[in-house]
Amino acid sequence: MLETLARPQALPRARSEFAVRRRARVDRRMLSTARAQSQSSASDVSLAPARSTRRAAVMSLTSLVSLATLGGVQARAEESAPEDGSAAIDAAVGGEAAAEPKARVLATKTVKSEALAYEFAYATEAESGKPIGWAVSRERDTYSSAEPMSPNARQRIVYELLSFKGPLTTVVTVSPLPPQLESKPSKEWTAKQVANAVLADKATGRVSSGQRVSLAEIDNVRSEEIDGAKYFYYEYISQGSPNLREPEATTFRHSYGVTVERNGYLYTLSTSAPEIYWDELSRGFDESIKSFRLTTPNKKKYREPGNEGLGIPLPF
Repeated sequence: MLETLARPQALPRARSEFAVRRRARVDRRMLSTARAQSQSSASDVSLAPARSTRRAAVMSLTSLVSLATLGGVQARAEESAPEDGSAAIDAAVGGEAAAEPKARVLATKTVKSEALAYEFAYATEAESGKPIGWAVSRERDTYSSAEPMSPNARQRIVYELLSFKGPLTTVVTVSPLPPQLESKPSKEWTAKQVANAVLADKATGRVSSGQRVSLAEIDNVRSEEIDGAKYFYYEYISQGSPNLREPEATTFRHSYGVTVERNGYLYTLSTSAPEIYWDELSRGFDESIKSFRLTTPNKKKYREPGNEGLGIPLPF
């Protein structure tokens, strides 16, 4: 890709350098012609009669003025254009160098849940244009009917997409506030604290005290307020399991995540892939988590976690 981006800039650069050199050759040719005319006029002065002498003197004076003018033009050209023509070249291609080609728009599909009031889009192709064969493996309308991600059954999967060739995963989970966040007002939460709490709540690792901990390495954390809700974005790397492309015992998975709180529950969207596929998938995964939104609950269809009742969502 770097070679492809460099070619369009190389062409105008070469053309600009050629134009500078051609202009210098024209100036030198005009300078030589003026000098020849001056010498010819001087010899005519010594051989011509008096009347011709005045005419030759005028022509000689004119030639000398032209010679001086051309000399000044050449001097200014040499001062403004260095030998390598870098100033003229930079001026010619400056605008083009600053402009970068726009990234290709990736094909996507949208998921909307009226029962739990969220939506997001996911990429159906990789950076190279190869299609991603996603399959819906789980879809639940209520928190209580969803499968837990860990033995404590707090964080549960309400929607899951799988692509078995990776394997790639896109998962939406819902959970009550983890112990790490219960003691603090939501306004005081940081993106790093939220990421650690969410990842630790679904992890199986424990320290000697029995406290559950995350084994993931978290990076690039930030938060953003959208429509009155605070969204926490983070990137993390965790140890994965051997697969067809990576049979080694030690493998790693790269992930993006976003978490937002509503009525005492955390809604989280995470996308994950083996590290070897990350360059092909990272932009699509990033756009996916940025598209995640909590939507306005539909009074007839919304099933609030923790307050679901015994009814079922109505189809109308």
